[in-house]
Amino acid sequence: MRFDPRTGQDQTPASAAPLREACAADLKEAMEADDADRIAALLRAVSDFALIERGVLKPGSRRAQQALRVARLSLAQRLIARHLSKPSLSPAMVADLLGVSVRYLHVLFETTGTSFSQTVTTQRLHESRRLLREKPQRPIADIALACGFGSLATFYRIFSASEGVTPGEYRAAGLQDSIAAEIRLQNSAVAVAGTPPGTSHLTVK
Repeated sequence: MRFDPRTGQDQTPASAAPLREACAADLKEAMEADDADRIAALLRAVSDFALIERGVLKPGSRRAQQALRVARLSLAQRLIARHLSKPSLSPAMVADLLGVSVRYLHVLFETTGTSFSQTVTTQRLHESRRLLREKPQRPIADIALACGFGSLATFYRIFSASEGVTPGEYRAAGLQDSIAAEIRLQNSAVAVAGTPPGTSHLTVK
């Protein structure tokens, strides 16, 4: 899409594929999560996007503009995820990739009630929690860098403020939960199969 900063509107569609695909991918995720509010908005945007591409809806119409804003927000969030590991990730970088002004990008995120920087931090924390759980042997410093935190100290400060525990404590608690879950699974299997006389097994309270 060609964006006109003077009018704040998109002009004749050029290559809408990235916007359409981002919107459709978000719709799929919303349906899998059974997120009714997001499903309605995204389904409307995807439908209107098809009408824009077929020339039924003019890009400058109010309805088309709303669909394009939804699609741009979807793509912006996916660009954040794609470049999450880069400490240099910024509104200017994403705005440039989208082909819009930084001001317009901030307006997109205002509709979500969460700023650009808050979105980036939330995604980085989510990814760091995943890695701490799934990669117990990976050094915490590597995880901090992989998630785009500028330094280990910054990672510890932000993570601790969000989770109430340090990354190391979070990882340790996750390992304990995994062990407890494994023991419960083993005990359940034994209970179903029947415990042979004279034997015992571990239990977890």
